[in-house]
Amino acid sequence: AVDADGTRHVRGVKLASGETIAAEHVVLAVGHSARDTFQMLHERGVAIEAKPFSIGFRIEHPQSLIDRAKFGASSKALGAAEYRLVHHAANGRSVYSFCMCPGGTVVAAASEQGRVVTNGMSQYSRNERNANAGIVVGITPAADYPGHPLAGIALQRRWEEAAFRAGGDNYHAPAQLVGDFIKAAPSTALGAVVPSYRPGVTLTDLASCLPDYAITAIREALPAFGRQIKGFDRHDAVLTGVETRTSSPIRIKRGEDFQSLNTKGLYPAGEGAGFAGGILSAAIDGIKAGEAVAKSIAGA
Repeated sequence: AVDADGTRHVRGVKLASGETIAAEHVVLAVGHSARDTFQMLHERGVAIEAKPFSIGFRIEHPQSLIDRAKFGASSKALGAAEYRLVHHAANGRSVYSFCMCPGGTVVAAASEQGRVVTNGMSQYSRNERNANAGIVVGITPAADYPGHPLAGIALQRRWEEAAFRAGGDNYHAPAQLVGDFIKAAPSTALGAVVPSYRPGVTLTDLASCLPDYAITAIREALPAFGRQIKGFDRHDAVLTGVETRTSSPIRIKRGEDFQSLNTKGLYPAGEGAGFAGGILSAAIDGIKAGEAVAKSIAGA
């Protein structure tokens, strides 16, 4: 609803069935890939802006290699090791490890037809053969997708479609050995590292799957990471593409009272709204949003 002075208010939620649930307070806690919801909110005039996120690949090594590099002779007693890496490339881009999954697997995360997206996960036991992490490059609206609040989504879709084509148009993910990637040579055969992605990978040249600036920065970063973790840039480590969903590409603008800047009663929260970057931070933001709703209801 819109008041005479132009102030917008939430009055309820309309379900897909057509039913409307009346409400004066609505917490909007959608995930970072809720593209249809982002589009609907933009069309309804809710204040949205593009925000920075990161794009890259997943990298896999034997978990034993990471354990030895981090723990040495004590590796068997200390469990699966983790790492965090950052490199500032000569072209001005920052490359870093993201969502490192010790003893885990690379998983399919596509949410739309004709696109390939990767993610990573670890079971509680962390006892799978490979370690994996995103190796990603930071991007910004001003430099990389200017001009529209939803332009980051368009960028994601472009490179997810490129990955789908490079993988063979069958939802296999494109992959390349690290040594071949650094040399800019297509891969034709795997080494000792067996990729965990299902339904499978297609060996290729990943240079067609990300912008040139990202390819250049990652090529520079991998040997630098190898100087920090011995063997990180081993020839037969596997890169799998693409990782484009590191965080939400949009932010739903809100005030200090946690309400949308131009739609009273709407409380954008969590990762999809652009105010968190993972499970824990999203949960904390949700708690704060709940407290804000309670204060509003109580008239505090």
